[in-house]
Amino acid sequence: MKQKIAIITTIEDDWGGSEELWFQSIPFLQNYGYEISVCKPKINFEHQKFKKLLDIGVKLTDLIDLGTEVMHTDENRYDGMFKSKAFKESVKKEILASENTKLKLAEMGFRGMIFKNDIDLLIISQGINFDGLGFGYICLTDNIPYMVVSQKAVEVHWPYHVDRVGMRNVYINAKKSFFVSRHNLKVTQEQFGTTLQNASVIYNPVKVKRFVRDYPPIQEGYRLVCIGRMFLLDKGQDILIKILAQEKWKQRPLTVTFVGEGIDKAALKELKRYYNVNNVEFCDFNQDIETLWLNYHALILPSRFEGSPLVLLEAMACGRTAIVSNAGGNAELVEHGITGFVGEASEAGMDMALEEAWARREQWHEMGKRAFQRLNELVPGKPEEDFGKLVHKSLSHTESVVSVIIPTYNREHILESAIKSALAQTHANIQVIVSDDGSEDGTSQLMTKYPQVTYLKLKHGGQAHARNEGLKHARGEYIATLDSDDIWEPDFVEKCLELITNHDLDFVFANWMQETKENEFVDRLTICEILRKTIANDPKSVYYILNSDELRQIYLTACPSPSSSLLIRRSSLNSNWSSEYRIADDWSLLMNMVFKKSCKAAFTKEVLWTKKVDGNNIYDGRIHNEVLEDLWVHDMTKILANFKSHFTKEETKKVKRKLSQDYLSYICFRLKKDGNKNTREIFYYLMKAISYNKKIGSFILKRFWARLKRMGKREALNSRF
Repeated sequence: MKQKIAIITTIEDDWGGSEELWFQSIPFLQNYGYEISVCKPKINFEHQKFKKLLDIGVKLTDLIDLGTEVMHTDENRYDGMFKSKAFKESVKKEILASENTKLKLAEMGFRGMIFKNDIDLLIISQGINFDGLGFGYICLTDNIPYMVVSQKAVEVHWPYHVDRVGMRNVYINAKKSFFVSRHNLKVTQEQFGTTLQNASVIYNPVKVKRFVRDYPPIQEGYRLVCIGRMFLLDKGQDILIKILAQEKWKQRPLTVTFVGEGIDKAALKELKRYYNVNNVEFCDFNQDIETLWLNYHALILPSRFEGSPLVLLEAMACGRTAIVSNAGGNAELVEHGITGFVGEASEAGMDMALEEAWARREQWHEMGKRAFQRLNELVPGKPEEDFGKLVHKSLSHTESVVSVIIPTYNREHILESAIKSALAQTHANIQVIVSDDGSEDGTSQLMTKYPQVTYLKLKHGGQAHARNEGLKHARGEYIATLDSDDIWEPDFVEKCLELITNHDLDFVFANWMQETKENEFVDRLTICEILRKTIANDPKSVYYILNSDELRQIYLTACPSPSSSLLIRRSSLNSNWSSEYRIADDWSLLMNMVFKKSCKAAFTKEVLWTKKVDGNNIYDGRIHNEVLEDLWVHDMTKILANFKSHFTKEETKKVKRKLSQDYLSYICFRLKKDGNKNTREIFYYLMKAISYNKKIGSFILKRFWARLKRMGKREALNSRF
C-alpha cells in the first residue's frame, strides 16, 4: 500500500510564489511511490496550478467547504471525529461564535480530511512562520507525523496566538522545520525563545533555465523592473515611488516598471499621480520571465519584509544584478557592491542603495554575470528535488524517536534534575514532555529555561491524567516515563532501546539504585524476590529476557518495574494509564499488555537510573500502612476485578491468596489506628480474607485471634459482632 503525504498550504491568495517549493516537489515524491493530496482553506479549482495538480493525480480538498459539510451533515460518517453529539454541538457553537469563522471552518475541514485519510506525513507550508501552527497542533495531539515549511518571518510581527507554548511545541516536535533563509530561521528562534534542533535552510526553486541572457541596449536609458505582489506592507513599492518622486531621479534616464497584481495596485497608481512621477509604469504579468529579462537591466526590490524571493533567484539565473532591501534572505543572496546593492528597508536606505547603483551603472552587466555565478554556488540545481529527497528520507530512514513523559506536581525543587538527565541521553532522537499536573509552585517559571522541552500546563487530575496528556503529545514509537524525582544515567535510553529492538521486545525495565532512610543507596532488582531465581540461573548476565509465561508470573501479584525504569514499544500498548488506581496505574498499564496478549520483555541487571526519596513520593519512602491501604487493598482489589477474566483459575487463586493476606494486614492496621470505630469495615475485609483463602481460613482466624489478644481488642469486637 502506498504511503500518503498530505500538503496543507495556508496562502490566502489563489496562488503565491511560496507555494512553488511543494508544488514542484510533488513529481519527485510521486516517483518515490507516495500518494499525494493537497488541501487549502480555499481553493480556486480554475487556477492553472490546481488544474495541473488534478491532471497528475493529486487529490485536492477545500477545507472550508469540507468544514461546512462536516458541521452541517446529518450523516454518521464524521461522527467518529467527536467524543459525543454534545461535543459536536459545542464545536458548532464555537465556530459560529468565532471572530474568524473561516479559520475555524478550515480547522474543522482539516480534522475531517485527516479523519477520512490515513496520512503518513503532513507537510505544512506556511506563508508566515506561525499561520499554519494550528494545523500542526492538531497533528501533534493526534500523533500524525508532520513537517513545517516557513516562507517568511517578520521581526515586528510576532506570533499573536495566546498559546505560545503550544505553538513552540509544534515546532519542537516537527520531524523537520524548513526555512528559506537563515534570517527567517533566526527570527523564528528569537520569537519562540528556543533553538530548533530539527531546523534547516532550504532554497526555493529557480523556475527559469540558468544562463546569462543578452544585455539590453542602454542608449535610451536604464530600465529597472520591480516584480511582485502589490502588497505594500510586505513589498514596499510605495517606498520606491517616493524615492523616484525626487527631482534628481526625475531628471535621470531611468525607468521603473512594476509588474504584478495585488490589493494595493490602485493605491500605487494613485501615489504615482499624486507625486507626478513619470518614470514609473505598470504592466500585468502576461509574459514569460525569459522574455521579460531581455528588456530590463536590473531588478529592484524595496521590500519591508521578505522570505527568499523567487524573482531575485530568477534575476540572478538570467544574469541580472539586483538592488534590494536587507529584508528576509535578500542580503544572503546579494553581495553588496559585488553582485548587486543592498540598502536598509526604508526610503533613506533604499535611496542610498539606488544612488550607489546609479553611480556604478556601467558595471551592471558584469555584476549580473557575477550574480549568476553566485546563484550557482549557493543554490542547488533543483532545490525542489532536494526537498523531495529530504521528505522521502524522513519517511524511510528514521532513527527511532523516544518520547519521554515527565509527570510532575509541585516538584520545582527536584524537577530540573530529571529534565537534565532526559536531555543528556546519548540517544539523539529524544522528545521530552513535561506534563505539569496543575503545579502551584514555580514549575511554570522553571520551564522557561527549557524551551526545547514540550511543556503541558494542565489542571490537576492526578498522575495517570498527566501521563495520558503527555502520551497525546508523544510522537515517538517508543515511550518512556521518567518521574520528576528520578534521574537516568546518560545511556539509559540507548541501552534499553538496543535491547528492545535487537530482541523484538514489548518493553524493557532497568535496574536502579534507591536511596534509603539512612541516605545510602541499594540496588533494587538483584534483591527483588520475584526476580531472584531468574538472576540466580545466570548470575553473570547483564540482562534477562522474559517470555509471556514468566511475565504473567512476575506481574500477577507485584510490579518490579516502576515508571522510571520502563521503555515501552508504543505499538504494544493496549491501554492508557488508568485514573481509577491510586498508585498502580503503571502496573495496570503493563498488566493490560502482559495478560491480554502474548508479551515478551527484558530487564537489565546493570543499574541505569537512580531514585531519590524526598518524602513526597507516590510509593517509595511512604510509610508501609499508607501504601498498604492505597496499593495492596484499594488498587489490588481493582486489579482483581479488572483482570479476572484474563486470569487462569490458578492465577485467580494466587491473586486472592495475596489479597487475603493484605486484607488481614489492613485489618490489623485499622484496629491499631482506630480501635473499634470501624468494625463494619473490619468485618467486611475479614470475611473477604476468609473467602479468598478458604483452605487456610482457620489458620487466618487463629492468627487473627492471636493478634487481637495481643492488642487487647477481643471484648470490644465481641460487643460489636
